[in-house]
Amino acid sequence: MRILLALILTLGLATGGCAWFSSSDDSETQTPAAQPQDQATASEAAPEPAPAPVKDVPGKSKSKTKANAEKASAKKAPRGAKSEAEISAELDRVGHKLALQASRTVMPSKASKEVRKDGKDYVASYVEVDTSNVTTELRPGASGQYVGFIRYQEKIYECRGASKKEALSASCQQVRARRLNELIRYDGKEWQF
Repeated sequence: MRILLALILTLGLATGGCAWFSSSDDSETQTPAAQPQDQATASEAAPEPAPAPVKDVPGKSKSKTKANAEKASAKKAPRGAKSEAEISAELDRVGHKLALQASRTVMPSKASKEVRKDGKDYVASYVEVDTSNVTTELRPGASGQYVGFIRYQEKIYECRGASKKEALSASCQQVRARRLNELIRYDGKEWQF
């Protein structure tokens, strides 16, 4: 099949085929090539145009090679790439969102306290996430990727009583706090967590 196409192309060029040229307004116009009177004047009058480069790769369809070329160009020059300030602002939003989510899902919570016996007394305890003190830090990674640190604090409260019921209804005091440091990754498009 390829041999047949090459033969047809060769015969078409040898018999004077069509010459394509571009005018100054970049529009393509088709004109028939002039029939040479003799061999010497034909080569002096108009040099033969260079053949167009063949982009067909054996074993691959044109749509696949075109898709691969588009992927390669997307990696080289991403359109609409976010600036580091935009990525940092997005990290702040995601950090506060994750801290709020942790606040809603932390166990034991204020609504569902954990009760244990401590000597003769009962101790009801719960954890509360401090969503007002969330901090974030952005560190660049390789090729448009970033690592984000989300830091917040969990406060542990305890309520004491002589019985389980008294411990659950007693006023609670903060006994300790722990700092948490969450790591998330920016893959070049969005934060992954």
